[in-house]
Amino acid sequence: MGATVRMKRSCLLSEDSDFSIYQIALWLKKFLRARALRSNRQIHAVLVTSGIGLNVFSLGSKLLGVYASCGEMKSAIRVFEKIQYPNAFALNWMILASAFNGDYKDAIGYFCLMQKSMHIYNKFTFSIVLKACIGLLDVKKGKEVHAIVKQLGLDNDVFMADALVDMYSKCGSVCHARKVFDRMVKRDVTSWTSMICGYCIVGKVDQALIFFERMKMDGLEPNDFTWNTMIAGYARRGDSYEAFSFLSRMTGAGLLPNLVTWNTMISGFVESQRAVEAVRVFCNMLASGIRPNIVTLTGLLPAYGTIGSIQRGKEIHGLIYRMGLYSNVFLVSALIDMYSKCGSVKDARNIFDKIRYKNVASWNAMIGCYGKHGMVENSMQLFERMQEEGIWANDTTLITILSACSHNCCLEDGLRIFSLMKERYGIEPKREHYTCVIGMLCRSGRMVEACELMKQMNT
Repeated sequence: MGATVRMKRSCLLSEDSDFSIYQIALWLKKFLRARALRSNRQIHAVLVTSGIGLNVFSLGSKLLGVYASCGEMKSAIRVFEKIQYPNAFALNWMILASAFNGDYKDAIGYFCLMQKSMHIYNKFTFSIVLKACIGLLDVKKGKEVHAIVKQLGLDNDVFMADALVDMYSKCGSVCHARKVFDRMVKRDVTSWTSMICGYCIVGKVDQALIFFERMKMDGLEPNDFTWNTMIAGYARRGDSYEAFSFLSRMTGAGLLPNLVTWNTMISGFVESQRAVEAVRVFCNMLASGIRPNIVTLTGLLPAYGTIGSIQRGKEIHGLIYRMGLYSNVFLVSALIDMYSKCGSVKDARNIFDKIRYKNVASWNAMIGCYGKHGMVENSMQLFERMQEEGIWANDTTLITILSACSHNCCLEDGLRIFSLMKERYGIEPKREHYTCVIGMLCRSGRMVEACELMKQMNT
């Protein structure tokens, strides 16, 4: 039976069998629509063993598309590297899949390759690249993309203009977003919402409100996202009256608050240090019958840490356990931080020890917990153990350990870690790192060195 199948495959994919290769191309199109990863792998194996080139009928691009759509990036990259002249389809998929997986630098890299090789773009390409610019908060690259869009005469397209407004807004460049918005001949709900979002991001909620009202005067009804953006803007500003007022207005407009609405209010109030309001929103959410998710609970836990209510925190801990979310490392890391702020180092360490697969956030939370409670030796031991277990320190790790050294007058340890930041950890010191070390030097009476470091920080 196996020999027969192999013989049929050989005949099916013979070099003289154009129709059969064409049929394979059609199958790959179907696999893409169905995201049929297993079938795609089987066809890939047959193509490799039969020696058929991937450039025939763009088979490589189609194989790559299926792998990328299924999130199988390693296979997609291997196929991409074997395609001699990647077409727009292949490059678009690599850009899309990289951006979707959070590999924004790779997405930009594939776009640059597209620029060098063919200069063939479409609206889809630009929209994905602009999303990657948002992920990197790289407004400079966004401006480069904007320039190409303008050269191609696509800047008057509503879809393209919306993507540009969204990019500038979320990168914090509201003035550039406004320029694109003002030049738009036709605007839709997305255009207005992106501008409202941009103003809320930079804290100009009053300006966002003006756009919100103008949008309605323009005959467009705000959608869920528009309402949520305004509510979140007021919550982040700590304006509970306006936040709850907008919540009532939203309900009056016939839109019921959904999970996203409640989550944005909770995280907004936590961000503005209005912990009591955050807890109140959570209680209202439960009363309305909405079930919390990981985002809700991760956003809420800092509120209990701020209030210092360990009993309420333990109730949320129990809820997390009952909901079966204990395996989520980010949520459990937030639990460690909550217990730390409530003063219970023992509870924090118990949770840390139970985490099966610890990530850098877990280590950072526990190192920070020891540092806040003056247990700098424990912080240093955990920092060393983290590296021994192959977890690479990030910006936050180093801020956390330097802060622990700073508040506990461990000057030599702090200076040693700071001096090794670039060489050992590959991290360029930022203002927060400098601030910790300057604080250490000042507490030790070494003012001249502190002044020198301040000059270095500002250069």
